[in-house]
Amino acid sequence: MEGIQVNAMTEPVHFNMPKRPRIKEQAPLPDQRKIAVIPIRACTDKQLTPGMIRSFLLICSYMNRSGITWVGQKTMADKLGISQQAISKHLVKLTKAGYLEVLKKPMPGARHTTWRVIFDPTISADDAVSITSAIEDTRPPYMKEQQAMEADKPDPEGQRRVAQAISKVLKQPIKRYKTMPKANETVTVRNMKAAINKAQSKGSQAQPPEVVQQDSKQAQPAPVDNSAQIQPKGVYGTTSEGCIKQRNKTTCEEVNLKEEADMSVLHNQDVQQLVSDGMSAQQIRDALDTLLPLYQAEGIKPSSRVLMAGIRQLQADAR
Repeated sequence: MEGIQVNAMTEPVHFNMPKRPRIKEQAPLPDQRKIAVIPIRACTDKQLTPGMIRSFLLICSYMNRSGITWVGQKTMADKLGISQQAISKHLVKLTKAGYLEVLKKPMPGARHTTWRVIFDPTISADDAVSITSAIEDTRPPYMKEQQAMEADKPDPEGQRRVAQAISKVLKQPIKRYKTMPKANETVTVRNMKAAINKAQSKGSQAQPPEVVQQDSKQAQPAPVDNSAQIQPKGVYGTTSEGCIKQRNKTTCEEVNLKEEADMSVLHNQDVQQLVSDGMSAQQIRDALDTLLPLYQAEGIKPSSRVLMAGIRQLQADAR
């Protein structure tokens, strides 16, 4: 079927409607029933007619492990080649004889009647389903639907506990906070004032305005002139200028001592260490004159630490 789509802005566009899908019926699965299991007592029961036994054998061939089946009477009638009314009479007689049990009657437009073959009268249908469920799911369709609906229903005990908890909360008085107190101050302003007062109590006590003004009017003492006090010669004060002078003097003394002894191969710290050990500049020079030629002959450039150790060894040997 062809149609035309009209658009005010463009030209008409032709399109084809899709074809109507065809529904194919799926072929029924082949009948895989090979045997039929019946209660042994039915074989010796003289009340059962040949028609009842044939109907009973056929319905037993459709049952599952728990003895439950929901095969339709029309299907059984077609298999046996008799009318549906005859099948219905045979099933009613088998039910009265204690061989069949109706678990669920059919509803209009619903499935067929659910039957149960009774092998042991002491075992109920629920027990039979529970025993065989370990091997396979033998529940009939109506039982599955019923259990699914019960699972979807809310727990009444849980609903009762929730309702009690809600009623308990609603019975409690609601705490209301006044945002505007009677002193014409908001809660925020009042909290800020309390925080300021708490901070002032932890710190120094504030002086009243009268005391502050009185202290400001008092005359400040005259500055003291310490320029008349002169430090002794060679003594430096603790000011920054005095510290710089003292450091410069110490550095100059170390340089002069190093130049006097001609000890450029030694570090200033090592020279000061040797002097503090009681050695003079001449002793250090003599030791260097002895050690340096020996190291030069071996092609070794000794470090300041190595030379200081050698000087100390020479001094110890001389003693």
